[in-house]
Amino acid sequence: MAVYLLVLIFTFGLTSFKNSALAQSNKKPIERSSDLPSPLKAEVVGIQDGDTIEMKFVYNGKKAGFRKGKAVRIRFLHINTPERGRPYYKVAKQFTSDRCFHKIVSIKHSGEFDKYGRLLGEVVLPDGKILNKELVKNGLAVHFKKYSSSQEYSDLEIQAKKRKIGIWSPQGQVSAAVK
Repeated sequence: MAVYLLVLIFTFGLTSFKNSALAQSNKKPIERSSDLPSPLKAEVVGIQDGDTIEMKFVYNGKKAGFRKGKAVRIRFLHINTPERGRPYYKVAKQFTSDRCFHKIVSIKHSGEFDKYGRLLGEVVLPDGKILNKELVKNGLAVHFKKYSSSQEYSDLEIQAKKRKIGIWSPQGQVSAAVK
């Protein structure tokens, strides 16, 4: 009986090891390039906050500044989500994570980077929706008028305000006034 159990344990252990090794070999290595594809299509491997994500793609071009040779970070165009410690920060970050973490997304961009070496772009989700717009639509981001003159994003913000959702809800307004 003991021999039978040992054989059974060994067999299952070997099968698990083979499956684990197979899974590791199927993982795609991080793509590295000095060219920036447009659109950039890659897996999201990190969520910095509600409007910044990190991709499984390393860009070696000069425009990336001090982030040259590191995983590309995307700063969402047209919008701004609450900063750490502010009301709705965690909600916006979780919203972003739920929709794109460990998923392959496309980044629509014009090759522009901000002063922190983040690529500026719109995140196109696997279902075709644009995450930047979804955040504004759900009251978790504002139209960043300082850097965007988009009428569409402005209209989405106005609609969220009228619906009094997210940061525009009575709770969001009270929380923001207290800070």
